[in-house]
Amino acid sequence: MAMRITHRTNILRKNILIVLGMFLFPFVLQAQLHSITAFSEYSSTLSKRLDVKNADAVGGGVDIIYSVTENITFGLRTGYYLYSISQTDQLNRWGWKFWNDRYFNKIQADMRADPSLSAVIGSVQKMDFIPVSLHCNYSFEVVEDVTIVPTLGAGVAFYKRRLFADETWTKVFPAAAYSFTYNFRNFAPDKKGNPIFGSAGVAVRYKIFSSVGISSTFNYTQYLETKNSFGYNEFIFENEYGVRIGLEFFY
Repeated sequence: MAMRITHRTNILRKNILIVLGMFLFPFVLQAQLHSITAFSEYSSTLSKRLDVKNADAVGGGVDIIYSVTENITFGLRTGYYLYSISQTDQLNRWGWKFWNDRYFNKIQADMRADPSLSAVIGSVQKMDFIPVSLHCNYSFEVVEDVTIVPTLGAGVAFYKRRLFADETWTKVFPAAAYSFTYNFRNFAPDKKGNPIFGSAGVAVRYKIFSSVGISSTFNYTQYLETKNSFGYNEFIFENEYGVRIGLEFFY
């Protein structure tokens, strides 16, 4: 079954690349470099999965845009985002066999055996996120040097969820009226995947000089449900929005 799923996944990836290639090929032949934008972005999730309570990110990246006509452009965008995640009972539901089957039981046994020993166990979850997307844009000038740009795009995101247990232990020595406290982190195995997404947004661009401008973008992203493929089963949200600020260099 696993081999069949992997085979179907590879076929789907190839078909997506072929379709994108066929769509973009006519544009690439006549495209010219339009601009390069360096941006920073805040992203927040909307519909969440897997009992995630909160997940938001800060990040940044680069957007390389080519012009096809005076008003139509297409671009390649990528970047890096770091998500901070809060999930209900995240340490136990991670599926960490070492923790669930062995280590947590040892913690409880150690404290029962030694009443002077106590522990406070917390957990921290993060997600590294790298989206890569192609997008098409249509721009129209509303006033001099101010342009509105609706955009549609699609792509794939590469994520790595990370979790560690934050352990603070205290040993009390009553005879010496002293307590010793130490802290360490216990890292769980990572969870990885590369879900597919579609996006839509609108940007407002202001040209400061002939070769430099600034932009502000609101973007909505929807992730495709691909059960048992592309790491979707462990992906924590269905959609999100982002607010992006960019510095543009025109060519």
